[in-house]
Amino acid sequence: MSTKKRKNAGEEPVGQDAVNQAQAPDAEAADEAPKSRRQMFVWLGAGAAIALVLTPLALRYAHSEPKVHVEKAPGIETLKPAEDTGPTGPLKASSWSFDYNVMLKYAHLYDQLHPFIYSIKGRHHNTGELVSSWGHTQKLERVAALRAKNPNLKIIPTIFRWENPGEKINEVIGLGGRTDIRDKHIGIIIKEVDTYGYDGIDIDYEGMSCGKKEKFEEFIVKLSGELKARNKLLSVAVHPKTPFDGETVKKQKCRGLKNAIEMDFRENWRGPLTHDYKFLGQHADMVKIMAYELHPRKYRNPGPGPQAPGTWLEEIIEYAGDKIPREKLYMAIPTYGYDWGLNCKAPVKAVYYNDVLRIKGGDHKRVQPTDIGKILDTEKGAKSWRNLAKFRDIHEDKIYEDPTLWYKSGGCQRVAFYMDRTAFAEKMALLQKSRIAGFSFWQLTKDNDPEIQDYLSTMLARPAK
Repeated sequence: MSTKKRKNAGEEPVGQDAVNQAQAPDAEAADEAPKSRRQMFVWLGAGAAIALVLTPLALRYAHSEPKVHVEKAPGIETLKPAEDTGPTGPLKASSWSFDYNVMLKYAHLYDQLHPFIYSIKGRHHNTGELVSSWGHTQKLERVAALRAKNPNLKIIPTIFRWENPGEKINEVIGLGGRTDIRDKHIGIIIKEVDTYGYDGIDIDYEGMSCGKKEKFEEFIVKLSGELKARNKLLSVAVHPKTPFDGETVKKQKCRGLKNAIEMDFRENWRGPLTHDYKFLGQHADMVKIMAYELHPRKYRNPGPGPQAPGTWLEEIIEYAGDKIPREKLYMAIPTYGYDWGLNCKAPVKAVYYNDVLRIKGGDHKRVQPTDIGKILDTEKGAKSWRNLAKFRDIHEDKIYEDPTLWYKSGGCQRVAFYMDRTAFAEKMALLQKSRIAGFSFWQLTKDNDPEIQDYLSTMLARPAK
């Protein structure tokens, strides 16, 4: 994965009567790339959004395994990774993307692609139908072109909804006794898979309140059965979770649930409460953990910081590795960062490759690895950096592989966290060492750091067509 909205105008309704349309209007291009998975879908209302985040490719560790660089302060032990059982081969590579042209350009590098094209029709109440940003003819032609570029590529489109006050996930999972709409929803999904020759479907239903957990699981079981009967794949995107560090694991009751939720994880809010890793690991073919937004785009707790530091990835894998079979487990990492004001409340900005070039074009200081505590102790004027200093304890005893740029703009001191080749390579080495199935990017876009692309390309055995 996310508060993303779709505007129905200019998009193709997908229902019992719509899937066989001979022609559908093309999706319009978005005006500008949005800045996070959560916000991306807001822009899709303007058409098929041109995306945010990095150019990933299928990773092939044909060379010697790189060393994992996760620094800790003296006396602090690195978290023990989950038990080393699982796939021993190269990581499988996958990515979400809105941008067909970028997908086509790099299709030869991927094992799986998730065109981010579907959403649920109906806002507070769901009809069971889908909305697609690709028309009927586009789907046929684009799937054929992607397969021609890479015959081994798995094309598994995403159906997305982030539950928020304006948009709900209700009847499509059978809430309120509407199993008829749930079954209609599943039937439409299956018809899309069959009609366009997809290899499966990716379910990205985020932010659900905990009372919907059991209905979501019933939906997953039924959808999984229908897909398996056709030899098709089910991928599910889930919120990140880390191990509970207390002595007594509690159970949380949620209205509408028959059984309380065992709180063996820290993240006690909607979304994580609904995604049961063990259950989904039993019924899905791929579980893709959205390991990003550790430091969201806001000034409230936890404030400025990296999106997916290795220390956090280790914790997620430690929790997930005991619940999801390693051959099904994927870590989805971001290819973007955020840029915060340190001594002002100027807007927090997303950071991509072109933003990094812009900042580097002026006066700046680049730091890598990033030790927040050391910087606060040694940098001139750091005492005024209240937006970072008040969260110092969060960064205690941590040294991040992620680079940072420290600069001044509009009278405000700022810090930009971002991803570069070094940080990316270290995260990939960590995932390889953890012996999971693969990785995913949020997301594949044209505004990617070419050095990351070059790094991945050197690991590939498949030439571009």
